[in-house]
Amino acid sequence: MLRASANHNNIYLFLATAETLSFTEAGKKFGITQGAVSYRIKQLEDEIGCKLFIRQVRRIALTPEGKQLYAAVSQSYEVIDNVISDLKDPTPSGELRIGASPSFSSRVLIPALPSFLEQYPQMNIRVVTSSVSQTFNDESMDLAIVYADRISEFHTEPVIRESILPICTPAYAKKHNLSAGNKTLSGLTLIDNINSSNWLQWLNDGEYVASQNSRFLVDDFHSALSAAMSGIGLAIGRWNLVKDLIKSGELVAPYQAVLTNKHYWLVSVKGMEHRASYKLFASWVRNEVFGKNIRSPAENKSTIGT
Repeated sequence: MLRASANHNNIYLFLATAETLSFTEAGKKFGITQGAVSYRIKQLEDEIGCKLFIRQVRRIALTPEGKQLYAAVSQSYEVIDNVISDLKDPTPSGELRIGASPSFSSRVLIPALPSFLEQYPQMNIRVVTSSVSQTFNDESMDLAIVYADRISEFHTEPVIRESILPICTPAYAKKHNLSAGNKTLSGLTLIDNINSSNWLQWLNDGEYVASQNSRFLVDDFHSALSAAMSGIGLAIGRWNLVKDLIKSGELVAPYQAVLTNKHYWLVSVKGMEHRASYKLFASWVRNEVFGKNIRSPAENKSTIGT
């Protein structure tokens, strides 16, 4: 909240000046002279007690303090503009850019989106599948569903804690007589994603022992899932990415699931959480995507699909 000592008109004039880096251009927006802009910026600097601009011949630049104030002010005005826009028209419309990993997008998000679009046909959805930090930094994404232990850079809301569990075809489980009561995995093919430590965590947390097994190495989840569905062996899957395949009977989970220390998070640029479109999508994700199976099999302490 701005203190009474900070003139709101001067703050708004500062924003225009910081965006254009020109007293002349800022003056045109407000219908005042370049000298008047310079004078009012000097007033603001005196009120705050620090320089906001470096004045050079034919150009100006923001000081470190000016950059700090600009970041806060521009974000605040963006929030205000968004709220006013939503108040004028509370029906969400336009484009909503949603980020997610390729595996979550293809396995969970995109198959679920028809229900969202049916409820809100005026919304245009764009799914972005790339690095969260990269897409937020280049402003190509409004919000994302992220699987991580902790995120601190953006506005975040935890949705659900994930669990992991071994998966295979019913035929493979039957052939090797797999059961939750057997704490030793032996003579099996373990499908291992070299970019994940899920097997190690599951073995340690579930107090299982792996002995005399062969390994089938892949470098992403899609390949691991494809290998498991082809009957090659046991892969580790995240419950929310494989639950539909287990429920359909295409895969089984012969062993107990364990909870990870990671959650699915709703992540957004700061200020986006105030938008009506964000609130509707966040509610839909909680209730429609995760809400129907909010408790993981690890929390239920039961074996799934056998």
